[in-house]
Amino acid sequence: MRAIWAGALLVVYLAATGLLLLLGHSRVATVGLGLHFAVLGAIAVATWHPIVPRWLRAWAPLFALLFLYTEMPMLIRAAGHVRFFDAEVVQWERAIFGAQPALAWAAHWRSRIGSELLHGAYLSYYGIIFSVPVGLYFAGRYADFAEAVFVLMLTFVSCFVLYVVFPVAGPRYLWSSPASADAGPLRAAAVWLLEARSSRGTAFPSSHVAVSVTQSILAVRYFGRRGAIIGVLGLGLALGAVYGGFHYAIDVIAGAILGGAVTLSGLRLAKRLATCGSQAKAMAPT
Repeated sequence: MRAIWAGALLVVYLAATGLLLLLGHSRVATVGLGLHFAVLGAIAVATWHPIVPRWLRAWAPLFALLFLYTEMPMLIRAAGHVRFFDAEVVQWERAIFGAQPALAWAAHWRSRIGSELLHGAYLSYYGIIFSVPVGLYFAGRYADFAEAVFVLMLTFVSCFVLYVVFPVAGPRYLWSSPASADAGPLRAAAVWLLEARSSRGTAFPSSHVAVSVTQSILAVRYFGRRGAIIGVLGLGLALGAVYGGFHYAIDVIAGAILGGAVTLSGLRLAKRLATCGSQAKAMAPT
């Protein structure tokens, strides 16, 4: 039963955003609309059709992440936004910090080694996404794997919904980061990845930080002290996001709060779903 939780969550999300694309404020290209509903159908089949191999049912939600992220600009346009909300976030930062940390920090602390370490931590995000699921799956802990993927996808979906409601481009679209002055190969790799794969409007809250917090909590939950390494990388990632000029400091703070809140709520929800599933199975006729 647990194996379908993450898939069912994505089906609900894709169905809701599909309605937004059909009824939204902007006209959506036929190719984009068709691809969206094709992914919806594929996730539904992978979740419930018995012919789908167990491993594919387990990993399908994670395989869909790249598509879910890259279609965000299309969803933001369909929601009718004519501008991004960077001005509001900049005002919040001035009120809280009296400056723009994404500009001030790298300008005042010039270190090639420090820059590379922080950008390396930022790049670790792409491993962090899969770290806990991979560890659980290949250890044969399939129930824990399903729970972890469900909570992880809940964090992603929460971020995606907020992007549709309150899109923020991020500081790198407004200013040139002082971190560029000390650019090394890791900084160059981070910038290249963002330019190739980033979706404008997805800065607040930082999904990088939200997901890292989720994975840090889950790693300690399932692997004990060994999982603390994810927390260390996640902290470096959060600092690198601001130092590199990829996110406002507010994005990082909001991402950390969201990741923690969604993870704890998701674990409680998963426990309740597991209890309901056990009760339903016990009451089923034999």
